[in-house]
Parts: sequence; C-alpha cells; structure tokens
Amino acid sequence: MTTTLNVMLPGFGRYIGAHIGTFSTTTTIAADNSVVSTDLRDAGFTDDDVLNDTFIRIKGTQNDGTIRRISDFTGSSGTLTVAGTVLAAEAASVDFELYRYDPNQLIDALNDAREVAFPSLHQVVIDRKHTPADDQFRYARPSSIRPKYVRQVWIEPRLAAATWGNNIVGDLDCDFEGALTDWTTTGGTLTAEAETTSPDNYMVYAGQQSGKYVVTVSSAFSSYLSAASPTAYDGEEISVGIWVYSKTASRITAAILVDSGTATTGTAHSGSGWERLTVSANIGDVATSLEVGVTVSSGAAFVFYADELIAVAGPSEVPQPRGQRVGLWREEGANIVLRERLPNDRNLAIVGCGLLSSVSDGTDTMEVDGEQLRRLYALSAVEFFQGDIDQLADTDMNAAQRRWRHYQNRVDEGQGAMTLPAIYRVPA
Repeated sequence: MTTTLNVMLPGFGRYIGAHIGTFSTTTTIAADNSVVSTDLRDAGFTDDDVLNDTFIRIKGTQNDGTIRRISDFTGSSGTLTVAGTVLAAEAASVDFELYRYDPNQLIDALNDAREVAFPSLHQVVIDRKHTPADDQFRYARPSSIRPKYVRQVWIEPRLAAATWGNNIVGDLDCDFEGALTDWTTTGGTLTAEAETTSPDNYMVYAGQQSGKYVVTVSSAFSSYLSAASPTAYDGEEISVGIWVYSKTASRITAAILVDSGTATTGTAHSGSGWERLTVSANIGDVATSLEVGVTVSSGAAFVFYADELIAVAGPSEVPQPRGQRVGLWREEGANIVLRERLPNDRNLAIVGCGLLSSVSDGTDTMEVDGEQLRRLYALSAVEFFQGDIDQLADTDMNAAQRRWRHYQNRVDEGQGAMTLPAIYRVPA
C-alpha cells in the first residue's frame, strides 16, 4: 500500500487548490527556456501573462522532475518562459504540471507531515538484522523503529541453503561449505572462513564455513553463482536472499545478473552485523546466463562475510520460516532487553512502527493510500499554511487562521488513522 510522489504531489495540490492542471507540450522542448502547449489555450489560458509567477514541474526524460518559476506567458501561442538556466532538449512530447505554489514547498510539507502524523500514520517495520549470540540479552532497537513503538519480538529458525529443495543454486557452493570454486569473484578475493569453538567464530553464520570477502580499494566488486539451465527461467521472477556480515554501511547489495547485462540490486547493507540481503526481479528472456550473488560499490577496501544464499524462481519473496513469539522483553533506552536466552542458530525478527518514508524523486513512495492519503494531505496542509500565520500582515491574519483551522478540523476528525499492530509482551 504505497503511493508515488508523482501521484501525491498533484493530489495534494488539488486538495489545497494549488494544482492548476496537467498538460502536454505540442512543440518539443529545445535547449532553451520555452515550453509550448496549445493545451493551455484549450483550457482557457488565452491572455498574456495570466500564468506569470506560477510554477512548472516537467515530467520528461531529460528534464524529469525539473521545477521552475514561470516568468512570462504568451497566450496567443501557449508559450511559457521559465526562469533560470536553459532546459535540456527532449526527444518527444512530454507532460508537465502547473502549480500556484512552488512544488518544492509542497514536497517539503508532505515530508514534514509524515513526522507530525506518527503514529496515526506509520509504516510497519519487520527488522531481521539481529542474530542471537550466547549469553546476549540486550539488542539495539532498529533505527527504523521509533522509540517505545516496538510491538513484537519473534525468534525464527533458519533455512539450510544447500538442502532446501527449491533453491535453484542448491547444488552449488550456496552454503559456502565447499571449495568455493563455484563462485566467480571480481574486484576482490573470496576465501573460506572456518568455524571454531571456545571461542565460537561469529563470522560463520551456519555450518562449518562462511565466505570471507576482501574488497580491493576503489574497485567495483561482484561475486556470483551461475544457475544451471538458465533459459528454463525465462519470464519468471527470481528472488534471492543471502546472509552478510559487515560493519561497513551502504556498499553491499544482493544482486541478480542476466546475460552479463546490468545487475538488479536490493537494499544495501546497513553495517549492523549479520543481515539477510534480498532482491527480486522479473528477469524476462534469458539467452545465456542467470547469476545470483552480491555486488559492492567502489570505495575504500574492507572485509565482509557471507553465508547461506537461497535463490527461488516464481515466488515474489524469499522464503522465510515462521517463528515463535518471544514474550519476555522490554524497551530500555535505545535497546531491547530480553529475559530469556535465545539459541544462537536462530534469528530475531523485531516488529514495530516507523515513520513513513520521505520522498523527493517522482518515483519515491510513501506507505499510504486511500483514506490514509487524505489524512496525509490534511496534515500537510496544516504544516504548509502554518507558515502563513507566521508571515502574513495582521490584515490578512483572520483569513490565514480560518484556512489553517479548516485543515486542522479535517485532521481532528480522525479519518484515515491507522491501527497499530498488536503488542505481544508478557508482563514481568
């Protein structure tokens, strides 16, 4: 249940009367400051300068998301002149939106409102970044979950990559227990990391080995397993999950590579230890190869560890076994404190509530739709028009306060508020 900024922005604009309309260019945008559309004349904008000081947001290829003030309008030709540097030339007709207010300010209001909206508007977070260790009872609350809004804690078993029947690379070194010769690695090295006892080697996630990766400085890195009979997966969705240990954030991603093209990657590792990285892609036609594994963006040299890769064809999510709820826990500052020892061959799943995602690019999404979206618009309007009260002269104050109160009343009605996930915790 998400909505893109490309949908939210004109929707919010219409909600507060700021969206003038969406139009198409009738003369292809050139490398200048002109946007021509006879749609404007058809909509009744025939007088010169009637659209001066409004704002345009272009939804093109070269100018996608570009926002400019309209400095001049020629009604006879439907020509808008935009302020600022010249636009990039487009290859075909594009759509554009016109607003009475600067769309950048409207986007800021949407992002500000998501903070004010919490917890009546929220996203449910299921965080699986923690792996229990012997005699460890204190775990950091995931940063994506707001303080005091952890709702449930689960302990989940692990799937054995090599023996799980639907793993399409299950006959290869997906569990890192063999000689690791099945992996093709560039930009660094892969060696086996052996399990030890007394002390236990925490870098081995499961079994007797994991993979130790040393990434070369400033090199783009990849390590892949190649699926047998790749053309058998034409047109299917492939989902990959791999456990990775790293203390370096924002560099490592799970990846799917078809026919040596451009890799499809998932969300980057947060640098918090063992995390299961995932990625899914509809791979389309496969001519020669289907590879699954990890990629690393270029930067400083560092070391990370990996274990237990599972790739499935067909399901849209990586398989995840059902766990059991943990009852004896509490939040304490920035931590979750457990009152029972957990087995170290399991994983924690922490369920809680976090802020809606922020948006800036047109394809960015917030986790709202339907009635929740209307509530977000009302909260955004309150944030947006609050600025008028602080800035307008006394003669305009009554009108500004009435406008602000109108939207605050919509918020107070409570329509669209979300229900929090049930909390499960045994009283101490």
